[in-house]
Amino acid sequence: MAKACWPAGTETRMAGVSILVQVPELHQLSIAEYHRLVGCGAFDEDTRVELIDGLVVDMSPKTPQHENAVRWLIDWLVDHLDRSRNQLMVSAPLTIGTSEPEPDLAIIKRAQPTLEHPTRALLVIEVAVTSSDRDLRTKPAVYAQAAEEYWVVDLERQCLVVHRDRTKGGYDAITTVPAGEVLHAQSVELGPLPTGDLFTAALAKTGQSLS
Repeated sequence: MAKACWPAGTETRMAGVSILVQVPELHQLSIAEYHRLVGCGAFDEDTRVELIDGLVVDMSPKTPQHENAVRWLIDWLVDHLDRSRNQLMVSAPLTIGTSEPEPDLAIIKRAQPTLEHPTRALLVIEVAVTSSDRDLRTKPAVYAQAAEEYWVVDLERQCLVVHRDRTKGGYDAITTVPAGEVLHAQSVELGPLPTGDLFTAALAKTGQSLS
């Protein structure tokens, strides 16, 4: 079971009271408990959270760079994906053990049976601006339980971190593809992804440029 990267002791402040708790003292929700919370309206429509190893965590706010990158990737994936066999998910949940992350993009097999949310993916893509620590340290162990391949588009470092060869605790093969190189998916046939075009689109109209 993947464990979230929390410090040994987590200090929580509520109404001026400081409480030091250890991770084992936190109640880890089951998928059923989490679904009941969502179903009864425990989170309003504007609350962006996801379940990671039984813990409800806030999702990072979306920046213009993040949205630019996601839009570019959606266009590129729609143009290159065999949609008769596979399906593109955008910000939709995957149920994985005691986690229910909502990756920016995921490709699943179209014929995959599912109860509420898919449990398997060919490729998962997260676009990281302020969430790179969670995407690179915590989520690989989660996604390795379900996804053949996992990409992190790191907008700050202008590279893609590619995770392959999944094992029980994560991915054995992790490579960094800098902007300007071409990336080929291994888990699904997509053709070559021009990373330079991706980062150029992500930084458009933001006053930034490729370094």
